Amino acid sequence: MSSRRLVGVRVVVTRTREQSASLVDALEAEGAEAIAVPVIEIIDPADGGAALRSGLAGLLDGDWVVITSPNGAARVGAVLTDEPLAPGVSVAVIGPGTKSRAEAAGITVDLVPKASIGEGLLELLPGPGSGGGTMLLARAEEGRDLLPKGLREQGWTVLDVATYRTIAVEVSDEDREHCRHADVAAFTSASTVRHLYAGAGVDHLPPVLAAIGPATADQAAALGLEVHITAAEHSIPGLVDALCRSVPEMVLIRPEDAAAAESQWMLEQYYAEIDQRFEPGLERGAVFSSEPEEVSPPTGLFLAARLNGDPVGCGVLKIIEPGVADIKSMWISDKVRHRGVGRRLVESLVEEARILGLRPVQRETNRPLG
Repeated sequence: MSSRRLVGVRVVVTRTREQSASLVDALEAEGAEAIAVPVIEIIDPADGGAALRSGLAGLLDGDWVVITSPNGAARVGAVLTDEPLAPGVSVAVIGPGTKSRAEAAGITVDLVPKASIGEGLLELLPGPGSGGGTMLLARAEEGRDLLPKGLREQGWTVLDVATYRTIAVEVSDEDREHCRHADVAAFTSASTVRHLYAGAGVDHLPPVLAAIGPATADQAAALGLEVHITAAEHSIPGLVDALCRSVPEMVLIRPEDAAAAESQWMLEQYYAEIDQRFEPGLERGAVFSSEPEEVSPPTGLFLAARLNGDPVGCGVLKIIEPGVADIKSMWISDKVRHRGVGRRLVESLVEEARILGLRPVQRETNRPLG
């Protein structure tokens, strides 16, 4: 058995094109098929970084810089290369990924909360001294209000500085199909959730959604999406590890090539089981035909169910008349009996029919075997 834990799993990576390599490489090292669908781009803030430069230059002993993302850390580090912080200014960051990026940029990090969210930072940051103090928030232009509001309530003067902007990247029709035929979408920030949701639509999202941390998961929940996996360590390695721990236990269902050798093998299991269950055996000509060209777009669809990469079930849609598709050739392996895989396959086939604008029909003789 391979020591790689994501063999055959298709994972959509939503990071920026420039930043996707580390996640893609880590997923591929575990055997996954990583599909880059960048939905965001990082650009300069509207002022070109002027507020960040002047804000950092004006900090004094006892003040703090709070960096909320790796992108913010890179931008702060670039400014401090030319003009270091004044003595006595401390730096707090949210998350191990931000800490690593900050340290790589030459920034000394003084505080990292265990929980990689604003609430965790608010619990640890001290209040200002008797003379007051300034807290500079270096973050995205569209950041949440929770952190600046909480800091002001603690008595800090808050400089909420837009360090960068996140803008949407158009999702192509090809990328939408990549998403619909993938197993998992890996979200690394709240903005990746928003923009994939807006660009691809619910119908094209993979069945399993994974979030790098609670703030990202909260954004998905706010859009009515269910997150199935949330990383315990809110970093790229933590996200990959969470996928490796959870995905091999999941039965994943997705469209596949009906002509592929494993697809044909699954259909043969269906015919073999029919042959065993009916006397005097199976007459191929008397049952539903599932030739590859008949159950492939635009005339049909083949769905495969896999557990840890192994085929454990299948079902097909076949257009039998304009606007109507038959659900047929349902096979479920004994490995996954009583796990609801048959029900999920039928539900998935019905949903695929809806997306394709078809009315699904399931005949009495076409119930899932077992």
